[in-house]
Amino acid sequence: MSKQALNYQKVINAFLCFKKSLDNVAPRIPRKMAGDLGEFYVLLAMEKMGYDFIHKSGQTGYDILLNDPVKRVEVRTSLLKNEGIYPKGINFYGWRVKDRESRKEDKFDILVCVALDDTFKKPKFYIFTKKEAFSAGDVHIGRFPRIQKKITLFENLVAYKKAVKTKPELVTKFERYFNLNSKVFLNKWNKLNKICDGPIF
Repeated sequence: MSKQALNYQKVINAFLCFKKSLDNVAPRIPRKMAGDLGEFYVLLAMEKMGYDFIHKSGQTGYDILLNDPVKRVEVRTSLLKNEGIYPKGINFYGWRVKDRESRKEDKFDILVCVALDDTFKKPKFYIFTKKEAFSAGDVHIGRFPRIQKKITLFENLVAYKKAVKTKPELVTKFERYFNLNSKVFLNKWNKLNKICDGPIF
């Protein structure tokens, strides 16, 4: 493991230790920081695979700049949640793709969606090209009016079917494909190497 990978691992270990110390006192605090942890999991994975990249500030609209080929990588992280969008018991991972007031759609080339379980120790990486991510149809969510495009992965097939039945307008065509074919996007790091987008679905 490279020196930089060891540094990323140290950050992750420190976060997990911090989480453990707060789980019985203030469990919401680590959850609010899950996005940072997801980003370091991606940095660690990319470092281990030998990618040449620069860790950027989120203020640029993306988190990681890949040098060869040049690509902007945005990382979004989600824990399992409900957020009152669906009936109780329908849980999902959800990642924002585009806000309604955002005019620019070219802030990233690759979107890495990190799914974290309650232990924060077993991240799953779902990787989308910009073309794939923006193929998600527009939605109107009452509780979150700013969100225009999103990607949702339900906890299991039962939850997915219940969501489609109870709130069909919130589950886009792309999300339906994704939930039935999530392995098509799982750990597809090779998308970082490609110059052009392939077919969507």
